[in-house]
Amino acid sequence: MPLRLLQTHACSIKLMKTQQLTLARHRLRLGIVNVGYWVLLASVGVFWLVCGDTRNFDVSRLGFVFLAAVAAQSVFDFIGGALLGPEPRPSMRTFLQSWSRGALVHTLVLTAAGILSFASFRVTGGFCFSILLGTAGLAVGRRHLLRAVAGVSTRETPHAGDTILVARPTPPTFTGGIVGFGPRAQSLLPERWLESLPESELAAETSRREWQMQNRLPGRALLLVLGWNLLGGFVGALALTLPARAPAEALLGHACWMTLWGFGGLLILPALSRYAVFAADRAAAGSGCDPRDWIERFPSLVGEDGSSASAVQTIFYPIPSAARRLRQLEKPLSSFVPGNLARSNLYYSWATLTPLGRAVHCNVGCPALWVFPPSA
Repeated sequence: MPLRLLQTHACSIKLMKTQQLTLARHRLRLGIVNVGYWVLLASVGVFWLVCGDTRNFDVSRLGFVFLAAVAAQSVFDFIGGALLGPEPRPSMRTFLQSWSRGALVHTLVLTAAGILSFASFRVTGGFCFSILLGTAGLAVGRRHLLRAVAGVSTRETPHAGDTILVARPTPPTFTGGIVGFGPRAQSLLPERWLESLPESELAAETSRREWQMQNRLPGRALLLVLGWNLLGGFVGALALTLPARAPAEALLGHACWMTLWGFGGLLILPALSRYAVFAADRAAAGSGCDPRDWIERFPSLVGEDGSSASAVQTIFYPIPSAARRLRQLEKPLSSFVPGNLARSNLYYSWATLTPLGRAVHCNVGCPALWVFPPSA
């Protein structure tokens, strides 16, 4: 009888993993379609601004375009959250309550970013000031936005001789992250990790995050992401001659261009972000913690484990597969670690008026992940 129970348990674990992999594939396809939809619309917008007749485009039409964009994203959110959401999936009522709150606050934040961008254009003739100020506001207010967008409150609690932030309730794929910068930085963990994970695995993740905070990786990533977006805003203004356009045209052109620029970031930044994952794993091993069990468990927590296709892995998965992370534990790394650029930019891209941080496969339909995308 015990043997049959063990066999049944092994089969249930295998089935769970198969279901997770199937769900991950479906979410990846949804994310590709969602991101592709916005890239296509942004391309059409840029083409129209360059080649079309924009004389009658004013602020009221810009507002209509914005509301239509919000409505279109709602369809993808429903599919991603209600139909393809990670298990355990909430009831339809719970999902709609959570999502409607998140969509409303996210829309208000984007509206505020749009107003700031409009003011920046009127005063300076460009959008670099609004990108700078908006990014700073997002950096400072991230913990508060998590509560406003997703209804997730955080509390401080002692852990491993330090004080960390704990979040509950959260989606099952929520990993938290690092809140703040420099000496004031704190690790934010889901409470269920503290309740269910073995001490050795918690120690490994704690060590990884301590190394990232000690080496100022969150601040480094913020500065690099800010530089990337400022460069995009400057290039877009020159390419589309935005300073010579009416404010409504310029704002639409800025949003469309930065969506395309953000898509470029989705293709480029994951390759750089993996160095931070590998380096943190090595740091945990060097501190006396064995991160292997934690690395092997991590895919089941976030519901994905990269892809066997190298092109898909390179573009869509800034968090490497567990197998690759384990192989890299024995290999030397580059001396410069840029930080978690790819998924940091998903959040900070709000300041550039792009919806991509909400559209990618790991985030679609999950408001808490719009603020803290899954990270390692």
